[in-house]
Amino acid sequence: MKKKILFVSHDASRTGAPIVLKHLMRWLKDNSDLEFSILIKDGGETDIEDDLRALAPVYKWAPLTPLQAFGERLLSKVSNRLFKKPLYKKYPEELKAQTFDLVYLNTVASTSLAPYLKQYHHCPVILHVHENEFSINAYYSEALAGSYLKLIDHYIAVSKSTRQNLEENYHIPAEKISLVNEFVPVKNFAQPIKTVEQVKATLNITGEFIVGGAGVTSWRKGVDIFMQAALIIKKTLGSKKIKFVWMGQVEYLFKSQAAYELKRLELTDDDIVFTGSVEHPQDYFQIFDVFALTSREDPFPLVSLEAAAQSKPIICFDGAGGAPELLVNGGGIVVPYADAQAMADAIIDLYNDADRLAELGVQIKNAVQQYDVAVQAPLILDVIKAQLSK
Repeated sequence: MKKKILFVSHDASRTGAPIVLKHLMRWLKDNSDLEFSILIKDGGETDIEDDLRALAPVYKWAPLTPLQAFGERLLSKVSNRLFKKPLYKKYPEELKAQTFDLVYLNTVASTSLAPYLKQYHHCPVILHVHENEFSINAYYSEALAGSYLKLIDHYIAVSKSTRQNLEENYHIPAEKISLVNEFVPVKNFAQPIKTVEQVKATLNITGEFIVGGAGVTSWRKGVDIFMQAALIIKKTLGSKKIKFVWMGQVEYLFKSQAAYELKRLELTDDDIVFTGSVEHPQDYFQIFDVFALTSREDPFPLVSLEAAAQSKPIICFDGAGGAPELLVNGGGIVVPYADAQAMADAIIDLYNDADRLAELGVQIKNAVQQYDVAVQAPLILDVIKAQLSK
Protein backbone atom coordinates (compact mmCIF):
# COMPACT_ATOMS: atom_id res chain seq x y z
CA MET A 1 0.00 0.00 0.00
CA LYS A 2 1.27 3.46 -0.88
CA LYS A 3 2.28 5.70 2.00
CA LYS A 4 0.34 8.94 2.43
CA ILE A 5 1.89 12.23 3.54
CA LEU A 6 0.28 15.49 4.56
CA PHE A 7 2.49 18.42 3.60
CA VAL A 8 1.74 21.57 5.57
CA SER A 9 2.79 24.94 4.13
CA HIS A 10 2.51 28.04 6.29
CA ASP A 11 1.28 29.90 3.19
CA ALA A 12 1.40 29.89 -0.61
CA SER A 13 3.50 33.00 -1.11
CA ARG A 14 6.15 33.54 -3.74
CA THR A 15 8.89 33.20 -1.11
CA GLY A 16 11.64 30.72 -0.36
CA ALA A 17 10.05 28.01 1.80
CA PRO A 18 6.83 27.48 -0.23
CA ILE A 19 8.84 27.52 -3.46
CA VAL A 20 11.22 24.83 -2.14
CA LEU A 21 8.24 22.76 -1.01
CA LYS A 22 6.71 23.04 -4.47
CA HIS A 23 9.96 21.87 -6.09
CA LEU A 24 10.18 18.98 -3.62
CA MET A 25 6.62 17.76 -4.15
CA ARG A 26 6.97 18.00 -7.92
CA TRP A 27 10.10 15.84 -7.74
CA LEU A 28 8.42 13.35 -5.38
CA LYS A 29 5.44 13.06 -7.68
CA ASP A 30 7.73 12.11 -10.56
CA ASN A 31 10.23 9.98 -8.64
CA SER A 32 8.42 8.18 -5.82
CA ASP A 33 5.26 6.19 -5.15
CA LEU A 34 4.18 8.41 -2.27
CA GLU A 35 0.71 9.90 -2.19
CA PHE A 36 0.23 13.28 -0.59
CA SER A 37 -2.13 16.10 0.19
CA ILE A 38 -1.35 19.73 0.98
CA LEU A 39 -2.65 21.89 3.81
CA ILE A 40 -2.11 25.66 3.51
CA LYS A 41 -2.20 27.38 6.89
CA ASP A 42 -2.57 30.97 5.67
CA GLY A 43 -3.17 32.72 2.36
CA GLY A 44 -0.85 33.38 -0.54
CA GLU A 45 -0.48 33.97 -4.25
CA THR A 46 -3.12 32.53 -6.56
CA ASP A 47 -0.56 31.26 -9.08
CA ILE A 48 1.40 29.42 -6.37
CA GLU A 49 -1.81 27.80 -5.10
CA ASP A 50 -2.62 26.76 -8.66
CA ASP A 51 0.83 25.19 -8.98
CA LEU A 52 0.23 23.23 -5.78
CA ARG A 53 -3.22 22.07 -6.91
CA ALA A 54 -1.62 20.62 -10.02
CA LEU A 55 0.45 18.37 -7.74
CA ALA A 56 -2.05 17.16 -5.14
CA PRO A 57 -5.33 17.93 -3.37
CA VAL A 58 -5.08 21.25 -1.53
CA TYR A 59 -6.92 22.06 1.69
CA LYS A 60 -6.94 25.45 3.40
CA TRP A 61 -7.12 26.37 7.04
CA ALA A 62 -10.38 28.30 7.24
CA PRO A 63 -9.65 32.03 6.80
CA LEU A 64 -10.17 34.32 9.76
CA THR A 65 -10.86 38.03 9.97
CA PRO A 66 -8.11 40.04 11.75
CA LEU A 67 -10.31 40.25 14.86
CA GLN A 68 -10.99 36.50 14.81
CA ALA A 69 -7.29 35.79 14.30
CA PHE A 70 -6.40 37.97 17.30
CA GLY A 71 -9.03 36.26 19.41
CA GLU A 72 -7.84 32.80 18.40
CA ARG A 73 -4.22 33.64 19.21
CA LEU A 74 -5.28 34.96 22.62
CA LEU A 75 -7.44 31.92 23.39
CA SER A 76 -4.70 29.57 22.22
CA LYS A 77 -2.18 31.18 24.57
CA VAL A 78 -4.60 30.87 27.50
CA SER A 79 -5.44 27.28 26.61
CA ASN A 80 -1.78 26.43 26.15
CA ARG A 81 -0.93 27.70 29.61
CA LEU A 82 -3.93 26.18 31.40
CA PHE A 83 -4.31 22.89 29.56
CA LYS A 84 -0.89 22.53 27.90
CA LYS A 85 -2.40 22.49 24.43
CA PRO A 86 -3.65 25.20 22.10
CA LEU A 87 -7.19 25.71 20.86
CA TYR A 88 -8.06 24.96 17.24
CA LYS A 89 -11.40 25.29 15.50
CA LYS A 90 -10.58 25.64 11.84
CA TYR A 91 -9.09 22.30 10.77
CA PRO A 92 -10.68 21.26 7.44
CA GLU A 93 -13.38 18.65 8.02
CA GLU A 94 -12.33 16.77 4.89
CA LEU A 95 -8.95 16.00 6.45
CA LYS A 96 -10.16 14.81 9.84
CA ALA A 97 -11.31 11.43 8.57
CA GLN A 98 -8.24 10.80 6.43
CA THR A 99 -5.31 8.65 7.48
CA PHE A 100 -1.75 9.81 6.93
CA ASP A 101 1.50 7.95 7.53
CA LEU A 102 3.53 11.11 8.05
CA VAL A 103 3.03 14.85 8.51
CA TYR A 104 5.61 17.17 6.97
CA LEU A 105 5.63 20.68 8.44
CA ASN A 106 7.33 23.17 6.16
CA THR A 107 8.79 26.02 8.28
CA VAL A 108 8.54 26.68 12.00
CA ALA A 109 5.48 28.85 11.30
CA SER A 110 3.54 25.58 11.03
CA THR A 111 4.42 24.05 14.40
CA SER A 112 1.34 25.51 16.08
CA LEU A 113 -0.67 22.92 14.14
CA ALA A 114 1.40 19.99 15.39
CA PRO A 115 -0.73 19.15 18.46
CA TYR A 116 -3.87 19.07 16.39
CA LEU A 117 -2.35 17.06 13.53
CA LYS A 118 -0.81 14.58 15.94
CA GLN A 119 -4.16 14.16 17.69
CA TYR A 120 -5.95 13.26 14.48
CA HIS A 121 -3.33 11.33 12.55
CA HIS A 122 -1.08 9.64 15.15
CA CYS A 123 1.95 9.52 12.88
CA PRO A 124 5.54 10.82 12.75
CA VAL A 125 6.06 14.54 12.19
CA ILE A 126 8.99 16.08 10.30
CA LEU A 127 9.77 19.78 10.63
CA HIS A 128 11.69 21.40 7.75
CA VAL A 129 13.37 24.43 9.32
CA HIS A 130 14.00 27.28 6.88
CA GLU A 131 14.59 29.90 9.60
CA ASN A 132 17.54 30.97 11.74
CA GLU A 133 17.91 32.65 15.10
CA PHE A 134 16.60 36.16 14.38
CA SER A 135 13.55 35.12 12.36
CA ILE A 136 12.46 32.54 14.91
CA ASN A 137 12.86 34.96 17.83
CA ALA A 138 11.25 37.90 16.05
CA TYR A 139 8.33 36.26 14.26
CA TYR A 140 7.77 32.79 15.74
CA SER A 141 8.97 33.09 19.32
CA GLU A 142 6.74 30.26 20.57
CA ALA A 143 7.13 28.00 17.52
CA LEU A 144 9.88 25.89 19.09
CA ALA A 145 8.49 25.82 22.61
CA GLY A 146 9.01 22.58 24.47
CA SER A 147 5.37 21.53 24.09
CA TYR A 148 5.79 21.59 20.29
CA LEU A 149 9.25 20.04 20.21
CA LYS A 150 7.92 16.96 21.98
CA LEU A 151 5.68 16.33 18.97
CA ILE A 152 8.42 16.64 16.32
CA ASP A 153 10.11 13.36 15.45
CA HIS A 154 12.77 14.70 13.10
CA TYR A 155 14.13 17.99 11.75
CA ILE A 156 15.58 19.05 8.41
CA ALA A 157 17.96 22.02 8.62
CA VAL A 158 18.78 23.95 5.45
CA SER A 159 22.33 24.99 6.42
CA LYS A 160 25.02 24.45 9.01
CA SER A 161 24.00 27.72 10.67
CA THR A 162 20.40 26.50 10.89
CA ARG A 163 21.47 23.21 12.43
CA GLN A 164 23.75 25.01 14.90
CA ASN A 165 20.87 27.21 16.06
CA LEU A 166 18.64 24.18 16.65
CA GLU A 167 21.32 22.37 18.62
CA GLU A 168 22.63 25.28 20.70
CA ASN A 169 19.50 27.34 21.38
CA TYR A 170 16.84 24.62 21.45
CA HIS A 171 18.94 21.68 22.63
CA ILE A 172 17.73 19.39 19.86
CA PRO A 173 19.92 16.27 19.66
CA ALA A 174 22.18 16.15 16.59
CA GLU A 175 20.87 12.71 15.65
CA LYS A 176 17.38 14.15 15.20
CA ILE A 177 18.56 16.72 12.62
CA SER A 178 19.34 16.07 8.95
CA LEU A 179 21.18 18.72 6.94
CA VAL A 180 19.73 19.21 3.46
CA ASN A 181 20.47 22.48 1.71
CA GLU A 182 17.83 24.50 -0.11
CA PHE A 183 17.54 23.79 -3.83
CA VAL A 184 16.15 25.01 -7.13
CA PRO A 185 15.69 23.50 -10.60
CA VAL A 186 19.01 24.91 -11.82
CA LYS A 187 18.28 24.47 -15.54
CA ASN A 188 15.04 26.45 -15.27
CA PHE A 189 16.83 29.44 -13.80
CA ALA A 190 19.50 29.25 -16.45
CA GLN A 191 16.87 29.77 -19.15
CA PRO A 192 15.33 33.26 -19.16
CA ILE A 193 12.12 33.93 -21.05
CA LYS A 194 12.87 37.51 -22.07
CA THR A 195 16.08 38.78 -23.62
CA VAL A 196 18.57 41.00 -21.82
CA GLU A 197 17.59 43.86 -24.10
CA GLN A 198 13.88 43.47 -23.31
CA VAL A 199 14.46 43.52 -19.55
CA LYS A 200 16.81 46.47 -19.70
CA ALA A 201 14.32 48.36 -21.84
CA THR A 202 11.59 47.66 -19.28
CA LEU A 203 13.79 49.13 -16.54
CA ASN A 204 15.13 51.95 -18.72
CA ILE A 205 18.69 50.70 -18.32
CA THR A 206 21.33 51.05 -21.02
CA GLY A 207 24.88 49.73 -20.73
CA GLU A 208 25.68 50.16 -17.05
CA PHE A 209 27.43 47.62 -14.85
CA ILE A 210 24.54 46.22 -12.81
CA VAL A 211 24.58 45.12 -9.18
CA GLY A 212 21.56 42.99 -8.32
CA GLY A 213 19.79 42.48 -5.03
CA ALA A 214 16.63 40.50 -4.28
CA GLY A 215 14.03 39.81 -1.66
CA VAL A 216 11.30 41.53 0.28
CA THR A 217 12.36 45.10 1.13
CA SER A 218 12.93 44.41 4.81
CA TRP A 219 15.57 44.99 7.48
CA ARG A 220 16.48 41.30 7.51
CA LYS A 221 17.20 41.37 3.78
CA GLY A 222 19.44 44.41 4.26
CA VAL A 223 17.86 46.63 1.65
CA ASP A 224 19.15 49.62 3.63
CA ILE A 225 22.71 48.26 3.31
CA PHE A 226 22.11 47.85 -0.42
CA MET A 227 21.25 51.56 -0.59
CA GLN A 228 24.29 52.51 1.49
CA ALA A 229 26.58 50.53 -0.82
CA ALA A 230 25.05 52.36 -3.78
CA LEU A 231 25.78 55.68 -2.08
CA ILE A 232 29.41 54.76 -1.35
CA ILE A 233 29.99 53.67 -4.93
CA LYS A 234 28.40 56.79 -6.36
CA LYS A 235 30.66 58.94 -4.20
CA THR A 236 33.66 56.87 -5.24
CA LEU A 237 33.07 56.46 -8.96
CA GLY A 238 30.60 59.18 -9.80
CA SER A 239 27.13 58.81 -11.26
CA LYS A 240 26.01 56.27 -13.85
CA LYS A 241 29.10 54.06 -13.55
CA ILE A 242 27.24 51.31 -11.68
CA LYS A 243 23.49 50.82 -11.37
CA PHE A 244 21.79 48.95 -8.54
CA VAL A 245 18.62 46.91 -9.23
CA TRP A 246 16.57 45.39 -6.38
CA MET A 247 14.13 42.69 -7.44
CA GLY A 248 11.30 41.65 -5.14
CA GLN A 249 8.18 42.69 -3.32
CA VAL A 250 8.23 46.30 -2.18
CA GLU A 251 6.52 46.53 1.19
CA TYR A 252 4.00 49.33 1.66
CA LEU A 253 5.88 51.14 4.43
CA PHE A 254 9.16 50.85 2.57
CA LYS A 255 7.84 52.95 -0.32
CA SER A 256 7.68 55.98 1.94
CA GLN A 257 10.91 55.08 3.71
CA ALA A 258 12.77 54.73 0.41
CA ALA A 259 11.46 58.03 -0.96
CA TYR A 260 12.56 59.79 2.23
CA GLU A 261 15.96 58.12 2.37
CA LEU A 262 16.88 58.36 -1.31
CA LYS A 263 16.07 62.05 -1.40
CA ARG A 264 18.44 62.77 1.47
CA LEU A 265 21.13 60.47 0.09
CA GLU A 266 20.77 62.24 -3.25
CA LEU A 267 20.19 58.92 -5.00
CA THR A 268 17.73 58.71 -7.89
CA ASP A 269 16.21 56.20 -10.31
CA ASP A 270 19.46 56.51 -12.25
CA ASP A 271 21.22 54.93 -9.28
CA ILE A 272 18.75 52.40 -7.84
CA VAL A 273 15.77 50.66 -9.43
CA PHE A 274 13.16 48.70 -7.44
CA THR A 275 11.40 46.29 -9.79
CA GLY A 276 8.72 45.03 -7.39
CA SER A 277 7.63 41.40 -7.43
CA VAL A 278 8.29 39.70 -10.77
CA GLU A 279 6.83 36.49 -12.18
CA HIS A 280 10.01 35.21 -13.88
CA PRO A 281 13.01 36.24 -11.77
CA GLN A 282 15.46 34.51 -14.12
CA ASP A 283 14.74 37.25 -16.65
CA TYR A 284 16.15 39.80 -14.21
CA PHE A 285 19.04 37.78 -12.83
CA GLN A 286 20.48 37.59 -16.34
CA ILE A 287 21.07 41.36 -16.49
CA PHE A 288 23.11 41.43 -13.28
CA ASP A 289 26.91 41.54 -13.45
CA VAL A 290 27.24 40.67 -9.77
CA PHE A 291 24.75 39.68 -7.08
CA ALA A 292 24.94 41.51 -3.74
CA LEU A 293 23.36 39.45 -0.98
CA THR A 294 22.96 42.08 1.73
CA SER A 295 20.87 39.92 4.06
CA ARG A 296 21.60 40.23 7.75
CA GLU A 297 20.18 36.73 8.12
CA ASP A 298 19.38 34.21 5.41
CA PRO A 299 19.60 30.49 6.25
CA PHE A 300 20.36 29.38 2.66
CA PRO A 301 18.91 31.95 0.26
CA LEU A 302 17.27 30.71 -2.93
CA VAL A 303 18.08 33.99 -4.64
CA SER A 304 21.77 33.13 -4.40
CA LEU A 305 21.16 29.80 -6.09
CA GLU A 306 19.05 31.48 -8.77
CA ALA A 307 21.79 34.04 -9.43
CA ALA A 308 24.43 31.31 -9.42
CA ALA A 309 22.48 29.36 -12.05
CA GLN A 310 23.23 32.26 -14.38
CA SER A 311 26.92 32.47 -13.45
CA LYS A 312 26.56 35.64 -11.36
CA PRO A 313 29.30 36.04 -8.72
CA ILE A 314 27.91 36.54 -5.21
CA ILE A 315 29.04 38.95 -2.51
CA CYS A 316 27.64 38.15 0.94
CA PHE A 317 28.20 38.77 4.63
CA ASP A 318 30.05 36.50 7.02
CA GLY A 319 27.94 35.34 9.96
CA ALA A 320 24.64 36.05 8.21
CA GLY A 321 23.54 32.49 7.45
CA GLY A 322 24.34 29.79 4.93
CA ALA A 323 25.47 31.77 1.86
CA PRO A 324 29.21 31.45 2.66
CA GLU A 325 28.72 27.66 2.54
CA LEU A 326 27.85 28.06 -1.13
CA LEU A 327 31.15 29.86 -1.76
CA VAL A 328 33.59 27.43 -0.12
CA ASN A 329 35.05 26.55 -3.53
CA GLY A 330 34.93 30.07 -4.92
CA GLY A 331 32.30 31.89 -6.91
CA GLY A 332 32.09 35.01 -4.83
CA ILE A 333 33.40 37.17 -2.01
CA VAL A 334 32.53 37.02 1.70
CA VAL A 335 32.87 40.37 3.51
CA PRO A 336 32.48 41.31 7.20
CA TYR A 337 28.95 41.29 8.57
CA ALA A 338 26.73 44.24 7.58
CA ASP A 339 29.74 46.23 6.34
CA ALA A 340 28.43 48.41 3.51
CA GLN A 341 31.91 49.81 2.82
CA ALA A 342 33.37 46.32 2.41
CA MET A 343 30.46 45.35 0.17
CA ALA A 344 31.04 48.45 -1.99
CA ASP A 345 34.79 47.81 -2.15
CA ALA A 346 34.21 44.23 -3.34
CA ILE A 347 31.82 45.45 -6.04
CA ILE A 348 34.31 48.06 -7.24
CA ASP A 349 37.09 45.45 -7.34
CA LEU A 350 35.00 43.24 -9.65
CA TYR A 351 33.93 46.23 -11.72
CA ASN A 352 37.60 46.96 -12.35
CA ASP A 353 38.66 43.34 -12.93
CA ALA A 354 36.71 41.70 -15.76
CA ASP A 355 38.91 38.59 -15.72
CA ARG A 356 38.24 37.88 -12.05
CA LEU A 357 34.55 38.59 -12.55
CA ALA A 358 34.43 35.97 -15.31
CA GLU A 359 36.45 33.47 -13.26
CA LEU A 360 34.10 33.76 -10.29
CA GLY A 361 31.14 33.36 -12.65
CA VAL A 362 32.48 30.02 -13.86
CA GLN A 363 33.15 28.88 -10.30
CA ILE A 364 29.66 29.69 -9.03
CA LYS A 365 28.04 28.07 -12.07
CA ASN A 366 29.90 24.86 -11.23
CA ALA A 367 29.15 25.10 -7.51
CA VAL A 368 25.39 25.52 -7.89
CA GLN A 369 24.96 22.19 -9.68
CA GLN A 370 25.00 20.34 -6.35
CA TYR A 371 21.98 22.39 -5.22
CA ASP A 372 19.73 21.17 -8.01
CA VAL A 373 16.42 19.55 -7.07
CA ALA A 374 17.60 16.24 -8.53
CA VAL A 375 20.56 16.21 -6.11
CA GLN A 376 18.98 17.45 -2.87
CA ALA A 377 15.39 16.13 -3.06
CA PRO A 378 16.51 12.47 -2.87
CA LEU A 379 18.16 13.29 0.48
CA ILE A 380 14.79 14.46 1.81
CA LEU A 381 13.13 11.33 0.43
CA ASP A 382 15.65 9.30 2.45
CA VAL A 383 14.64 11.20 5.61
CA ILE A 384 10.96 10.59 4.84
CA LYS A 385 11.54 6.86 4.29
CA ALA A 386 13.49 6.59 7.53
CA GLN A 387 10.60 8.11 9.49
CA LEU A 388 8.03 5.98 7.68
CA SER A 389 9.97 2.87 8.58
CA LYS A 390 9.49 3.70 12.26
